[in-house]
Amino acid sequence: MSAAEKMSRRDQMETLLPFYLNGSLEGSDLEAIEEWLASDPAALAALGEAEAEFSGATAANEAIRPPA
Repeated sequence: MSAAEKMSRRDQMETLLPFYLNGSLEGSDLEAIEEWLASDPAALAALGEAEAEFSGATAANEAIRPPA
């Protein structure tokens, strides 16, 4: 696999991480993410970054209160 192909795959997998974190991935996408996480050490770093972003976005959304 060339460096460009590897980066393209990483880009694809990183795009799916938010859906992995919220539990909405199924089928081949879920299998692909799980395989990537198990086989690429950089994937775990990307997962950690995505988790931090996901947690921050969730906290920010929960802090927004609708008008009374």
